[in-house]
Amino acid sequence: MPEDIKNETENVQQPEQLTGQVNDQAQKVNDIVGEAVNQPSAEDQKRELLRQILRDTRIRTDTVVPDMECALEVDGTGFFARRDIHAVKAKAKAGKTTTLKVFIAALLLGEMFRVKSLLENPRIVYFDTEQNRKDTKGILDDVASMTGLDAEVIDAQVVLQSLRRVDREELLPLLRQALEDEKPDVVFIDGIVEFVASFNDESESKQIIKELLVLSEEYNCAIVCVLHTNKADEDHNMRGHLGTMLAQKAATVLECKKERGSSVITVSCSESRHEEPTEWSIMFAEGGRIVDATEQRKLQLEQRKAELQQKRQEALEKEKQERLQKCLTVLRDKGGAVSRKQLTEILVKMFDRKRPTVASYISEWLKDKSIFEDSNGLIQASAEFALPF
Repeated sequence: MPEDIKNETENVQQPEQLTGQVNDQAQKVNDIVGEAVNQPSAEDQKRELLRQILRDTRIRTDTVVPDMECALEVDGTGFFARRDIHAVKAKAKAGKTTTLKVFIAALLLGEMFRVKSLLENPRIVYFDTEQNRKDTKGILDDVASMTGLDAEVIDAQVVLQSLRRVDREELLPLLRQALEDEKPDVVFIDGIVEFVASFNDESESKQIIKELLVLSEEYNCAIVCVLHTNKADEDHNMRGHLGTMLAQKAATVLECKKERGSSVITVSCSESRHEEPTEWSIMFAEGGRIVDATEQRKLQLEQRKAELQQKRQEALEKEKQERLQKCLTVLRDKGGAVSRKQLTEILVKMFDRKRPTVASYISEWLKDKSIFEDSNGLIQASAEFALPF
C-alpha cells in the first residue's frame, strides 16, 4: 500500500480507538457508581444489626434452652444456678465469709452439713477483695479442716486470689482472665463493692452487674457476689445502687444473720426467682471449728417463741388490769354503784369497743369477783378492789 494511503487509513481509525477507550472508562465509572449506590447506608447497616440481635434473642415455642443447673442444694432445693449471678448479703461480721467456706467444702466433698453439691469435681474461683493475705489463707485452712481433704485436692479445684492490694480498674480484667484460664463452675466474689468506684453510682453499678451477667453466660458458671447490707438493724437491703441492681438481677439472694450474743449464723433466702431453699445454720465450736448448728437454732427458735409468748401474755395481763382499773374508777366516780346497762354504755365509749366485747369484760370481772352485782341489780366493786373515795 502506498505510504500516503496508509497514513490516511491510520488517521481515520485512530478516533475510533479513542472512542472505544472512552466508552470503556465510562462503563467502569458507571459500575463504580452503581456499586456505591447499591451499598447499604450506615443507617441501613445499623437497622440490620438490630434485626439480627432481635432474631438471636427471640424465644419461640420451639426454642431449645439448657435446663437450669444448680451448684448446691439444701433439703432438696437447688440454688446458685449456672449462667446467672447470685448474692450473699449480711451485716458486717455476720458470717458471710464463714458461709462461703461451707459452700466450698460442700462443693469439694459433696456434702457439708445440710448443704449438698450438685456438681461433679467442680472448679472454683474465689476473689477476696477485703481480707489480708493471712485471713484469706485461713479460708483454705478452714476448708481443709472441715473436709479432711489433702492440700493437692483443694489446690487442684480451688483458685483463691487475695486481691485487697489490687487497683479497682484491674479487678474486672483479672476476673475475665481467671474465667478464661480456669473455666470455673462457681465463682465467689467476696467484696463486689471493690469493683466500683462508688456503690451509689447508678450507671457504674448497672454496668458492672451487666458485665457479670454476660460473663456468667459466656463461661457457663454461677457468679456469687458478696455485699454488705445497710447499717441500720432493721434495714436488710444491700448497700447503694450496687445493692439495688444486684438484688434486681440476682437469681438468688441469701442472707446471713447472727443475733446479738449468739454464735449461731443462720443462712436464709430473702429473694429467689424459683423455689427458695430452706434456712440452715452453722456456728463456731471450741477451737474455732465450724460446725452444724441445726439443733442450736431449733432451741434458739423455741426459746424466742417462749419469750414472745411470755411478753404477749404479760402485755395482755397489763391491758386487763388497766381496763379493770378504769372500771373501778367509774364505779367510784358514780358513788360506788351503777347499773350494768349504764356501766356498759360508759365503758363502750371509754374503751372504744363494741357492746358485746364490753359485756364480756364485765362478765369476766364478775366471775373473778373483782366486782359484784347487789340485790338491786347494781354493779359494785368488791371490797378487795374498791378504790377509796
